[in-house]
Amino acid sequence: MAKNKLHELSNEELNLQLKSKKEELLKLRFSLGVTRMLQNPAHYRKLKKDIARILTILRERELKEQIKK
Repeated sequence: MAKNKLHELSNEELNLQLKSKKEELLKLRFSLGVTRMLQNPAHYRKLKKDIARILTILRERELKEQIKK
């Protein structure tokens, strides 16, 4: 997902995206453990980066809220 689109989502939507991406990553890890190969290794890396982006955006928002208080 594009970085700009992630910033437009609400916290609830980001949490849903995060949950679905983590589940997909878990499935990929499981298939890697079973078959010892991935169909598309680039997708694995993209998932990890998307998860990191979502976590970063959530943390930025959390810090902004702390500053406002």
